[in-house]
Amino acid sequence: MTSRLTQFDIDGLFGLYSHRIPINLDPRITIIIGPNGRGKTVCLKFIEALFRKKFAYFREIPFQVARFRFSNGDVIEVTVKRDATPDERSNATVELALTRPKGIRLTCTPTRLDDKLKKELRKYIPSHWRQIDFDIWQDQSDGEEVDLASLLQRYRMPSRLQTALKQILPDEFENLIAPVDCHLIETQRLLVLQSEPMDVDPWLVRRRQAVRTSSNLAIQEKANKLQAILKDKLTESANLSQSLDRTFPLRVFDAQRSTTLSEEQLREELKLLDEKREALMQAGILDAHYQPVTMPGGQIDRGVVKALEIYVKDATQKLEIFNDLRARVDLFKRLMAERFVDKTIHIDREHGFRITSKTSAPVPLDKLSSGEQHQLILIFDLLFEVTPNSLILIDEPELSLHVAWQKTFITSLEQIIVLNNFDVLLATHSPALVAKHFSLAVELGPVE
Repeated sequence: MTSRLTQFDIDGLFGLYSHRIPINLDPRITIIIGPNGRGKTVCLKFIEALFRKKFAYFREIPFQVARFRFSNGDVIEVTVKRDATPDERSNATVELALTRPKGIRLTCTPTRLDDKLKKELRKYIPSHWRQIDFDIWQDQSDGEEVDLASLLQRYRMPSRLQTALKQILPDEFENLIAPVDCHLIETQRLLVLQSEPMDVDPWLVRRRQAVRTSSNLAIQEKANKLQAILKDKLTESANLSQSLDRTFPLRVFDAQRSTTLSEEQLREELKLLDEKREALMQAGILDAHYQPVTMPGGQIDRGVVKALEIYVKDATQKLEIFNDLRARVDLFKRLMAERFVDKTIHIDREHGFRITSKTSAPVPLDKLSSGEQHQLILIFDLLFEVTPNSLILIDEPELSLHVAWQKTFITSLEQIIVLNNFDVLLATHSPALVAKHFSLAVELGPVE
């Protein structure tokens, strides 16, 4: 079972503050509040830095020690050994220490890219790519910046080299960190849950000038993603159908004397089956081309009853594949209906999702307001792209929310967590967002 983060502590932040942030495991939402300048965003980035292996971030921020406490009793401490040199940040060394419940203490120092690996990399990476730091490369021809993993995949480097370039920690550390899929959703990029560099020195990386995906393209990305999800589920159902259909005649012959359902029970099962299909059609998952099975009145041959009984069991099994997807789609539509005052979202296999106005006219996705796009994409990510037991960090979600949406944000988040089972730690200044959920809040300094 994956160990969950239960508390984050940091001492000597900026040489001024020490914070204790216990994580609410049930409910799975923790809200950080406090005055500006106390380090709310930095705390989120420290947590992301550990789980995403962005160890260089620790060298950038003045602090004494950061502690990560886990549900299995393990504690990881992060410290930075700084040299008394003019360039002390680039020469600083990050040190990790793991203390286990029985008092066992292990230490490690994350590695950095050495000269030997740099030379070997150059055999495969074209000259127009320039390395900015350990995990960031820039295309000098157009300004594009990518992480090392993307570059390795793009130029198909040998697996031996790929393995050597990965930031691998001792097993005891990996077993705690690797299973937690951690994402930070920052104020300026609520649109995408994207993979981030593992070890980037922030003071060496200038502000990125690469062209990023616009919100218009991002929202279309999500529609395409849902289209792919629907296609995959329909393929899974079709494969199961073929498997069951091949053995259907034999199973009918084998079971012709062992019927278990009465005619009345069979009629009820067929009715329930039609209701499930109807719900899936309403959700946009199945096409609306289906003729319900209607049993005629009067006595029915027992052989026919047995065949229909097996048909019902098979059909139910095929439709159960869609249970989880239907729950997510239904909640997605419901949450967006609460936010779209005069628009309606539709799910279908051709578009993924599409929007219409109250007059039923199509609304191009790029014509939605920025707030509507932010909400749709954020909710989509949390419903369809977050894996169970992930740790999602959200910085100031209110910056993209109407005040009315702020008031319902936590409630919506709770509904999504019921389906996806992930933990959320968010930092906010919004009284409207916190008002009904102050029991979930952790204060970093005095709050009025």
